[in-house]
Amino acid sequence: MTPLLELAGLHLDVREGDGSRRTLFDDLDLTVSPDDGAVALLGRSGSGKSTLLRVLAGLEVNWQGTYSFLGEALPRSLTSMADFRLRHVGVVTQACDLVGDLTVQRNVELGMHRRPDAARRAQEALDRVGLAGYERRRADRLSGGEAQRVAIARAVVKEPAVVIADEPTGALDEQTEDDVLELFRDLRRDGTTFVVATHSSRVAASCQRRVLLRGGRLTTLE
Repeated sequence: MTPLLELAGLHLDVREGDGSRRTLFDDLDLTVSPDDGAVALLGRSGSGKSTLLRVLAGLEVNWQGTYSFLGEALPRSLTSMADFRLRHVGVVTQACDLVGDLTVQRNVELGMHRRPDAARRAQEALDRVGLAGYERRRADRLSGGEAQRVAIARAVVKEPAVVIADEPTGALDEQTEDDVLELFRDLRRDGTTFVVATHSSRVAASCQRRVLLRGGRLTTLE
């Protein structure tokens, strides 16, 4: 089966606060297949999990190596990566990154870049995440769990091939975390693949595959 995403020989140096440079990734390889369902990215704070997700999402391009989508190498430029992300990738952050003074509906529509069917698809996405009827509510009046669901709706509204999620339940209580994990399971059954950075053992256990980022490389865990 052709990999959905494939990083090969990824090398990335970062600049420290004192001006020195540190190698964050050293000849790192990662393959994500369509049948993986959900991949948990584990590692200590500072190991580079968030940066690796930024590479996968096309938000970070200052690296060496190759990155392929469905067997096709992606050009490493901000413009090309932005187009790739717009077409194929949904992004969920721990902070949700909603626009507070916009409605829930408008926040979700931002994930589609002015598509003519944006309103209808946003309503369908909100229904999928259990927020039907929230369309006109301002984003800054949501609870933490509701805001995270809106962020997920925005990520999946364009039906992306993969959702990149950085600590998506890090600020949630256990019950709300359970709700989000159940939502992820539903979306996986619909064919969405997830790559999730997490410190939560419960989130990791819900994923079919777990990889550990340590010393600039990845190790698959049993």
